[in-house]
Amino acid sequence: MTEVYFVTGANRGIGYAVVEELSKRSNVKIIATVRSIEKAENLISLKNKTGNVEIVSLDVSSEESVDALDEQLQKVAPDGIDVYISNAAHFDCLYTVKDAPRHIWINHYKTNVLGPILVYQVLYPYLVKKETRKIIFISSSGGSIGQYFPLSISAYGQSKAALNYTGKELSSELEAENFIVISLHPGVVATDGADDFKAKVNNPALIEAFEQLSITPATSAIKQLEVIDGLTKESTGKFFSYDGSEIPW
Repeated sequence: MTEVYFVTGANRGIGYAVVEELSKRSNVKIIATVRSIEKAENLISLKNKTGNVEIVSLDVSSEESVDALDEQLQKVAPDGIDVYISNAAHFDCLYTVKDAPRHIWINHYKTNVLGPILVYQVLYPYLVKKETRKIIFISSSGGSIGQYFPLSISAYGQSKAALNYTGKELSSELEAENFIVISLHPGVVATDGADDFKAKVNNPALIEAFEQLSITPATSAIKQLEVIDGLTKESTGKFFSYDGSEIPW
């Protein structure tokens, strides 16, 4: 039976790497979301090459776009979805709480918290059609309070902490329906967003540490999928790193 994965934010970086890695598997179908299909050249090429990737239009920060998702899913996922990987995120984080302007808070919460929740609400009827029932919120160790690092990332860190709360709450709400819901830290990944982050950090020691920890999107994708593949009922409600270790909330 074909296993169906739904991956948001799949046009580049970690999201694209996850889709590319999944596309190598047999009996798998990947529904990859992008804000603009016309600009998703890498995904279009991958779809033509593998034949197991479907591309749908979705901007998780837009209520109108989320409302239009179900009509697309009726065509590409009539038999249901096994795994929801919520990867799309906004990353513009180097502000103190005192200095972060209003739009920075709003953009992070709309994309990193409300977006994944509203998409889940659309996906729920498709997830219950299958027995797998895995929900993966791609989070960040920057959203961990128990592992707090003294670097001001204000709205980004707060939004990931709120996303983690959502995952914890859903793990309780959906336990009786045999869902597995986790938050997953993808690692310090060498993406365009990471390059922008380093360019703005005026701290050579921090940049050096960042680079020492850095992994490629492909490595992150492979390790994340190992975690996702290995999830059990006992995993639900937990916060994992890409290497399988557990992160404190």
